[in-house]
Amino acid sequence: MDAPDTWTTAHDLAVVYIALAYGTDHDLSDEELHVVNEALEAWHAGGEDGSVHEIIVEAATVFVEGNAENAVRRAMQDLRAALAPEERRTTVRHLIRIAEADGVLLEREQGFIHALADAWSLKELSEELLQNTSAVVQRRGEDWGLIHELAFLYILVGHGDDDLSDATIEVMVDRLGEWRTEASEAQVREVVRRALQVYAEAASEELIHDSVEALKDALSPTHRLTVLDDLYSVARADSPMTPSERDLIHSLAKAWDVTVRMNGHGG
Repeated sequence: MDAPDTWTTAHDLAVVYIALAYGTDHDLSDEELHVVNEALEAWHAGGEDGSVHEIIVEAATVFVEGNAENAVRRAMQDLRAALAPEERRTTVRHLIRIAEADGVLLEREQGFIHALADAWSLKELSEELLQNTSAVVQRRGEDWGLIHELAFLYILVGHGDDDLSDATIEVMVDRLGEWRTEASEAQVREVVRRALQVYAEAASEELIHDSVEALKDALSPTHRLTVLDDLYSVARADSPMTPSERDLIHSLAKAWDVTVRMNGHGG
């Protein structure tokens, strides 16, 4: 779809902002839309009432009626020519704010920001901003949620030095099902399968830390205690708890600012 004669630099900015907020996960949250509005209002200061809303609506049509990929690429190129260096830096900062708006920074959002920043010779800026983000950094793909974070920790505790036993997996499925009562057993087992895949491919210290922090941010102290009780059950599913399992659960309790006693087996 060719840009109409009324197309402006603000429209190009809107296309890039919407591409990040909607195009990376096909979901435009209220928080993301609010930040998009703020970013465009800052650029479009002094415009007529309602003009920012109209720009967003017009820019959004490229994702419905046209070739969105080409439109986004063209907008990036036009903005590089139209914006002054400091304006480009401000745009990258706005993109970070939009990505952070829902509290989770997806892998695809990071990739989008890096690609644009690289095209604008601002790679160092994007790396610095992403490194200091206030959002939970999600490196496992957009199909990953808090239930997967729980399963990931269950596997971390239950795996130990050996493969997961059938008994351990059954306890995991049972406990996870209590967190998502609307899900079928097959759906819960798929969560475990997905978490096992991530565990096998990239169970690094950084990913473990991300899971611990994501759950701490998302869960109340009472719910964190429930998770620790789940982990205790997972650890004892097929054999007595080992010292390393006990130490791991205690370290999680400390990280989550809660106190736990495991039936007299430590505290």
